Amino acid sequence: MLSFTKTLTSLRKLLRSKTKERVPFSDLFVRFQNILKNNNTAMELIADMGGKMGGDFVFDKKYLEDSVKELHRIIRDSAYDLNFITHNKNLEIYGIIEDLAKELEVELSGKLLIRGAKTIYYLDEIEDGMEDIVGYKAYNLSKIIHLGKTRVPNSFVVTTGGFRDYLAYNNLFEKIGDLIEACKTEKRPAESVSDAIRLMILGGEIPPELRREVLAASRKICDGKPDSCYFSIRSSAVGEDGDLSFAGLHDSFLNVGFGELLSEFKKVLASLYNQVSLEYRLRTNLSPVEMAMPVLYQTMIKSRVAGVLYTLDPNRPEASESILSCSWGLGKIVVEGAAAVDTFRVARKPPYSIVEQRIASKALMMVPLEKGPLRAVPGELQSKPCITPKEVAMIVEVGLLLERYFKTPLDVEWSLDEEGQLWILQARQIKVSGARRLRFPELMAALDSHPVLLKDRGVIAYRGVGAGPVWIVRDMADLSQFPAGGVLVSHYASPWLARAIPRASAIITDIGAAIGHMATVAREFRVPTLVGTEVATQVLTANQEVTVDAERNVIYEGRIQELLERQLLEKPAFEITHEFQLLRRLLRKIAPLSLVDPEAPNFTAKGCRTFHDIMRFIHEKAFQALVQVGKDPRGFVRRGGKRLRSHLPLNLVLIDIGGGLAEGVGREIDVDAEQIASFPMKALWQGLSSPKAWSTDPIPVDFQGFMSSLTRPQGAEASGINLPGVNLAVIGSNYVNLSLPLGYHFTAVEAGMGPLPRNNYIFFRFVGGVTDITRRSRRAILLMTILEDVGFKVKVNGDLVIARAIDLTEEQMSEYLRLIGRLIGFTRQLDVLLKNDSDIDAYLDKIMSQLKGPNENGIIREDKNGENDSLHSG
Repeated sequence: MLSFTKTLTSLRKLLRSKTKERVPFSDLFVRFQNILKNNNTAMELIADMGGKMGGDFVFDKKYLEDSVKELHRIIRDSAYDLNFITHNKNLEIYGIIEDLAKELEVELSGKLLIRGAKTIYYLDEIEDGMEDIVGYKAYNLSKIIHLGKTRVPNSFVVTTGGFRDYLAYNNLFEKIGDLIEACKTEKRPAESVSDAIRLMILGGEIPPELRREVLAASRKICDGKPDSCYFSIRSSAVGEDGDLSFAGLHDSFLNVGFGELLSEFKKVLASLYNQVSLEYRLRTNLSPVEMAMPVLYQTMIKSRVAGVLYTLDPNRPEASESILSCSWGLGKIVVEGAAAVDTFRVARKPPYSIVEQRIASKALMMVPLEKGPLRAVPGELQSKPCITPKEVAMIVEVGLLLERYFKTPLDVEWSLDEEGQLWILQARQIKVSGARRLRFPELMAALDSHPVLLKDRGVIAYRGVGAGPVWIVRDMADLSQFPAGGVLVSHYASPWLARAIPRASAIITDIGAAIGHMATVAREFRVPTLVGTEVATQVLTANQEVTVDAERNVIYEGRIQELLERQLLEKPAFEITHEFQLLRRLLRKIAPLSLVDPEAPNFTAKGCRTFHDIMRFIHEKAFQALVQVGKDPRGFVRRGGKRLRSHLPLNLVLIDIGGGLAEGVGREIDVDAEQIASFPMKALWQGLSSPKAWSTDPIPVDFQGFMSSLTRPQGAEASGINLPGVNLAVIGSNYVNLSLPLGYHFTAVEAGMGPLPRNNYIFFRFVGGVTDITRRSRRAILLMTILEDVGFKVKVNGDLVIARAIDLTEEQMSEYLRLIGRLIGFTRQLDVLLKNDSDIDAYLDKIMSQLKGPNENGIIREDKNGENDSLHSG
């Protein structure tokens, strides 16, 4: 590995050797091409690693080591090319690359990586692979908050690091180690060792910094009013509620006031070493990492009724029923079996009907937000069911959503508040050890009784089995009505399907790749997925009940309960392998992309969190440097650029980095649109130059003075960007990067296009205008509405619009780029015309009427006749 010091030394030598030497423009573009090629290679490697997450490919640790090593080399080479282009203005990126590479090496070595010295995480800060840092109880809740239709109390967790800080501050590591060793060698009985350790922990002092952090976090989750807030303080020991259970072995406390937060914290820590827990840990020979106690703090819910849901009866799994028990007030009575409770057996299929119920005489309850012993239930409530059938169905539906995600039967603690809102307090897997294992002949008989609708069509993106009614999605309206537990069927594996994925029991698409964006989201939510079947939307019919076997790539008619049962009780073997878990952790530092907007404050070297971020940063900074080389269009022309002849009010310069222009283009300065060979640029230009897209209609007199500047390039100060006023397109055979500082607004389009959807993407940015921010913001909303409707992921901030689309077919790329080209022309003056909010809908209707669509494939396409009224009239 090239050391950071050697890299800096070589770069300084290069800098001295190049002092005052003008680098030929062609050399800069060679470096830029290298960056583009490396970017494609890196993205293919990342996509290949992501594809392994579906379990369809066998890999070993050497594959992971080689992949990380190759990515590191590619990114380091790209950083070198960037610094060549920018005259070493981005040397800081080398340190970021090496730091990230070291973190990946730590993961590959099998060591526990604790991120910095952070001792407290809020649930929304917890990332994949942090189970050993926050414990499974907190980790599971951090996943649940992203699933939709679920609420989790405001929470934070004191991490493994906080637990170790406490032991270190009180000099307990060595003392506890000696006592445990004495217990192992039977020199002291477990009861005596347990008592001694717990007394030491309870008698210790909380480190001052940890004390401050706990109290500050408690105030935050109580909205700054801790004196009127009560807390539950729960154990979240490493391994607890994961593959291990420890159910009931560790202490948790309810209705804790602000003044007791620290004392109860120590009690939870001490419970790690109670006699039963200590004997279990010693018997199973758990590692020191797994003998740690993160502590979960939650705000108390003002609970009207609470209880426990078993998503599957562990004693009768073949009955396909859930069991729900509940009581008035808090659910501690249910968990501890301290008093009589209501119990319901519920069908696991919609509409989740109650199969059997037992309504008890409920004499006692634990009151929320109050200290003290159990209270008597008011007489009129004692024999009344504490929950309605509708509420039972709601709880079971959410429980099965969690079950589909975690891929195991669950024990879910829940609460209904006084407004009837459902809260999930914790979720752990159920051990179904007594389940009847379905014999192979029985399973085959069940499969033979159901017709096969599709077999070996397409590829498996994520393994598993799901069943439900077919729901064919052709547009956003179909998606908004998608039912929980449905089988999502679509022609394209479009990114905008992601919003329904958490509710789906399975996904099937006609077109798509196993390593596309939609498939990545499906893997995140662990939904069985088949892509590229070609004919699913033709063969399957709406509301048809089907079973999707994404283990063997078969779709059956009807619901095969035996297959679902087998899937639920037998966790996929690949998911529990060391290599699979390691791949998941590595991808967290490789694949996510957070650097999207080049104008965002975090778009810096220090803002890079992953290898993907670094490649994006390098690419953008290299392009900006190229643009800065020329101070005006003539400078680019002198350096080999070509001016595009056009009737449009654009002085557009084309820079060909290879295959962007047709063969035979010589030294002439001007070229025609017909000489453009770049596939994405041709599509973009077709939209830009389509009839009526670039309106020259008269504008209101009041604005004529202002609007005279709209077709004149502006400087960086007026357009609000750091690029000179150059209308420039860098083009290759499969690439375009278009920069249009037009008047008082700025448009940027970047696209990579080829035969493999996983390599295809579009990035669109639009900002500015001549009018006030209110009208410019209306235009931003209009653009967002149109782009989201066809599948772009869009962010809007004031008048700034940032849109992305990835994993697109060549057909989709062409359609989307034509659309963007037309929108650039259509909307450039609309900020003037959008005088009130109702104008947004009016102009939306005008634009959509000119864009014939959606067509049969759900893509908006151009009106080929071109005989529409002007958008800017009326």
